[in-house]
Amino acid sequence: MSMSLEDSLKKYFGFNSFRPFQKDIVSSLMAGHDTVGILPTGAGKSLCYQLPAIISKGVCVVISPLIALMQDQVMALQKQGINATFVNSSQDAFEVDYIMYNVTEFPLLYIAPERFGNDRFFQQLQKIPVSYFIIDEAHCISQWGHSFRPNYRQLRLLKDYFPDVPIGAFTATATPDVKQDIIDQLNLNQPTVVTSSFDRPNLLIKINEKQNGIKQIEECIKRYPNESGIIYAATRKEVDTICEKLGKSNYKVDKYHAGLSDDYRQKSQTKFINDDVDILVATVAFGMGINKPDVRFVIHLNMPKNMEQYYQEIGRAGRDGLPSECVLLYSIRDLILQKRMLNDIESKTIQSAMRRKTEQMFALCDSVACRRVELLSYFGETYTPSNCSQCDNCISPSKMIDGTIISQKILSAVYRLHQRFGINYVIDVLHGSKNKMLLRNRHNQLSTYGILKELPSVAIRHYIFALINQGYLTVSEGDYPLLKLTHKSRDILFDKQNIQFKDQVFKEPKSKKSAVKMAFTMDYSHDLLTKLKALRKDIANEAGVPPYIIFHDKPLIEMAAKCPKTDDEFLDINGVGPQKLTLYGVPFLRCIKEHQSMTVS
Repeated sequence: MSMSLEDSLKKYFGFNSFRPFQKDIVSSLMAGHDTVGILPTGAGKSLCYQLPAIISKGVCVVISPLIALMQDQVMALQKQGINATFVNSSQDAFEVDYIMYNVTEFPLLYIAPERFGNDRFFQQLQKIPVSYFIIDEAHCISQWGHSFRPNYRQLRLLKDYFPDVPIGAFTATATPDVKQDIIDQLNLNQPTVVTSSFDRPNLLIKINEKQNGIKQIEECIKRYPNESGIIYAATRKEVDTICEKLGKSNYKVDKYHAGLSDDYRQKSQTKFINDDVDILVATVAFGMGINKPDVRFVIHLNMPKNMEQYYQEIGRAGRDGLPSECVLLYSIRDLILQKRMLNDIESKTIQSAMRRKTEQMFALCDSVACRRVELLSYFGETYTPSNCSQCDNCISPSKMIDGTIISQKILSAVYRLHQRFGINYVIDVLHGSKNKMLLRNRHNQLSTYGILKELPSVAIRHYIFALINQGYLTVSEGDYPLLKLTHKSRDILFDKQNIQFKDQVFKEPKSKKSAVKMAFTMDYSHDLLTKLKALRKDIANEAGVPPYIIFHDKPLIEMAAKCPKTDDEFLDINGVGPQKLTLYGVPFLRCIKEHQSMTVS
């Protein structure tokens, strides 16, 4: 009798049950259907094609965009006792030919999309029995996506050369337009489309205006001592500065950006993955190929260019399902810089679409509504709860004030300055600054000079942001961005239209406990968990692999809660299969037994 999918899941991966939607995707692929899987980061997309590949005849070809990503996947599979290999630019021609000659020994072959521009490789591929083609990070094929890669376009040839081989396309970030573009570009044949909720309930989402970047960063880090986290900054200089400042505060931190040597970046990434440093400060060049499950916080020092990028980057937190925090700090400068970079796009249609995406990202930052409602709405999903309890706006709702008079004063200042100055200068006028340029220009004689002196500068800046976000002000896109009135400005200046602002400009959730729904509610020994993590680290170091390849945190927490004594009890832990029982059962059971004996004595 053939083994059930659940039995195969436990045998090869150690999991006691499928996560939502996994079995639907596995079944669709195994039935020979083209399949599109749109699941959030951490939902287990890889297993959806790895399991069919293992229990089907032939070779499953996985197209993956990054060397680090495919190497990580292959290493994890090999530790599960599963034969897998890859072909990429790190190998010479002899090694590639050897792998392709012996490829039928491997149920999974990972390759980069660039290979499909090589006629010889296509010829080699046609000589082997391909079970499935899997396109990972499938949004890269769409010009409407945030990570479009021209090399992915070559994958449309797959249906021409292999019309009977099922194709699986997987992504965590796809709007309805991107999803349809994936289907069209790959020429999929009436595909099964499985779309999970984009919601990541274990992520606490907080968005604040940038006030004192390093101080705001440290406030978050202190909530997660000795835990892993990523800090994203827009420029190499900012990465260097933040890394240096955190290092001086004795944090275990390193950096990653394109200005560093390949060797430095590789070592930095390895130290982070192996838990030798806790924090990595990086540009957006880092992260796509990283499968580290225990990242407890992701901090953005600048606003991402669009919702897709933001969603993908916060998706690197809490991939293991445990509570994690995402903090975004933004300023109007971020909006200006992002729009300026769009000028390099030749197609006016695409440029216009990307500009709108950037404006939507800024609107999310300034919104007083539930972050989840707005973020999920962008991806075409309706979030129905009235309070998610997992974002700053739901935990500490903002009080609203009548901002009509404040708005009239701000817009009047911009008008009387003839729309020829930037935000900081306008704030100085409104606040009554004594700076030399302002006095030299005699702007201290304007009727609007000092008209908002009772407000701190940071509050005036917040109200200007709100007026920009609501379309009553705009910012020019030249080298010296200037505040400009819009056609809507008249509504406030002359028609006396009412407008409301947030009363609380900068706020923090009341406490971490009220902010985070614990995803793991078992009572467990924290001392035992510390010992199990130390054992995991020792085993990982000896094997030359990241600690999470041995076990994720969740199985360790379950071990610390259940304290298994026998092989069968250890095998009952979710995440422990026969292979891991054989490899690690003895040392982990011994660690648990020794801890219990010390506790009793």
